[in-house]
Amino acid sequence: MILPYQGKKPRINGKALVSKLATVVGNVGIGEGTSVFPGCVLRGDVDRITIGRYSNLQENVVVHCGDIYDGDVLKGYVPVEIGDYVTIGHGSIVHGCRIDDICLIGAGAIVFNNARIGEGSIVGMGAVVLKDSKIPPRSVVVGIPAKPIREVDEAEYSKIKKHAIMYSDLAKSHRGTLF
Repeated sequence: MILPYQGKKPRINGKALVSKLATVVGNVGIGEGTSVFPGCVLRGDVDRITIGRYSNLQENVVVHCGDIYDGDVLKGYVPVEIGDYVTIGHGSIVHGCRIDDICLIGAGAIVFNNARIGEGSIVGMGAVVLKDSKIPPRSVVVGIPAKPIREVDEAEYSKIKKHAIMYSDLAKSHRGTLF
């Protein structure tokens, strides 16, 4: 379902593919070649969600903006920014954060409010990137809380981008069924 919210409609590039079994609400922008698979929920109700080109959100990914509190007083919201060539694995939660270009977020990972994942990084499966964390570019992070264990090498960096392009092609192969 693609639904407006309080006058804001999702903006989906004509070359993006959003499954008819996904839910996209409100202030959401989806770039060229990006794919949103079944069960995903992108809820741009309190702030904006922006997804770049050739990224993919696999089944059951949840994307929502974050809250900013001063003590117990709600002061505002944090948007979500997802760059180009980003893969977000099955069942992950992306909440009020920024993921730079050419990143891989493993299945079941959580990236939380005000976190930033630097370009070319890998967040391991099931990892939890805590609020306000800054992951340096080309880092591999794992665990709860997520901690860097090594750098991403050239072969891995190239593979992350190729994987994102492969998912764009995979989504096209489902056109007429899931999309």
